[in-house]
Amino acid sequence: MQQRAFWETGGIYRPSDHPVVELFARQRVRFLADAGVLDGVRSVLDVGAGTGFSSAYYPPGVRVVACDYAGGMLERNPVRERVRCSAYALPFGSAAFDAVGCWELLHHLDDPVAALREMGRVARRRVVLFEPNRVNPGHLYLGLTRAEERQSLRFSPGHLRRLARAAGARVVRHVRCGLLFPNVTPLPLARLLVRLPFRVPVVAISQLMVLEPARR
Repeated sequence: MQQRAFWETGGIYRPSDHPVVELFARQRVRFLADAGVLDGVRSVLDVGAGTGFSSAYYPPGVRVVACDYAGGMLERNPVRERVRCSAYALPFGSAAFDAVGCWELLHHLDDPVAALREMGRVARRRVVLFEPNRVNPGHLYLGLTRAEERQSLRFSPGHLRRLARAAGARVVRHVRCGLLFPNVTPLPLARLLVRLPFRVPVVAISQLMVLEPARR
């Protein structure tokens, strides 16, 4: 109940239009576009979309549908199409979206493999995951001090690959990237960090994994 109340009230997250959140999200989306991950993508289902930092900054031609089980967070998401649902039971047909995005959700779930299978079911082309890089000092601190982030300490690169394999998906890209914490980095520092290379071995804050669904 305590965890549910945390998410329903919006947690401790900055809103999607906060300038640091915007810098963070635009840098991520730009990297995905430059790497070809968004090629041919005209529709995205954003799973675990929360208040919208993972939903709001895709290119204008991409239709984004945001879904989350926490209605209190989802109602603050700025995109027009929002669906309250569980990641384990997405209310969409198979291959309904070109891509499914999932930003920092899996380490909050009891059964991430089941969620990955369901995301793979509704993805026509690919599933795009971001998860914490547990060896980053900032994520190590958050994992040790915040109950809602405790499971991130399990998310080594090997653990994430094992989850993908267990879900029957094929890993086509897996890199560590980013230096900006959207909810804690001060704006002056964020403006400096966003100028640095996005792909950063070992100490980056995040892992990016791109999957092809099991049926491919």
